Amino acid sequence: MHKWTVLDKKALIQSPMFSFMEYKLKHGDKNTIHNFYILDTSDWVNILPITADGKIVLIRQYRAGIDEILIEIPGGIMDKDETDPIATARRELEEETGYITDNLEILGMVYPNPSFMTNKCYFVLAKDVKPLGHTHFDPSEYIETFTIDIKEFPEYILSGKIRHSLTINAFAYFQLKYPKFFNH
Repeated sequence: MHKWTVLDKKALIQSPMFSFMEYKLKHGDKNTIHNFYILDTSDWVNILPITADGKIVLIRQYRAGIDEILIEIPGGIMDKDETDPIATARRELEEETGYITDNLEILGMVYPNPSFMTNKCYFVLAKDVKPLGHTHFDPSEYIETFTIDIKEFPEYILSGKIRHSLTINAFAYFQLKYPKFFNH
């Protein structure tokens, strides 16, 4: 199998969050040309914050795309000048929750939807978080913060209380890397 050859790229729509692009690509084996429509956007970071006593810090916020309030973990877009997911995670964690820590590690990375999106999403574990910082919401954000015991997290997913796919991905990485938290 061969990659397709990029013949042309043009921006159809530019916005502060993404560029909607048209890519003209040529298939290497079939010699056919096809247009693909791509969202070119910055990478994202989602943070799984855990307190020293085993509580996960969760947030509730409105999601305009589905017109619902969801329970999820904090996260956000890596700013154009940010190249380190850990630094972005530290910033987003404090901005959205007021929690801080210096104990952060990358759990993993996924491509949210590589069929039409260019970005990566990093999952960062933030251990021993403490509510010693200050929130600073974006103009479109209003966030409520709360905690649950880490052992309740699977039930939140299975019951449908948590339906945000990136929150579930972060939890899967955490469960695979730290199974001791869930062995009875």
